[in-house]
Amino acid sequence: MAVTTTSLSSDLVLVMDAGTGASGQPLSKNRIFKNVKTSATNEDVYAVAQTLVGLQSKTNNAIQRRDIVELEEV
Repeated sequence: MAVTTTSLSSDLVLVMDAGTGASGQPLSKNRIFKNVKTSATNEDVYAVAQTLVGLQSKTNNAIQRRDIVELEEV
């Protein structure tokens, strides 16, 4: 069975340090930037993310790209 994919949307997520909880566990907060071009390369998205991280007051823990794709049987 062959399956094709169609890109529907893409988001950039910056996972930022939000301190520690009452019992000492690390907390994080997500900064989500929606409507990233689905045709953008991972390298381009990462470069933009690094620029955005520089504008944040909190420490960055991770850079994520979340893609939504539709799967269809051919």
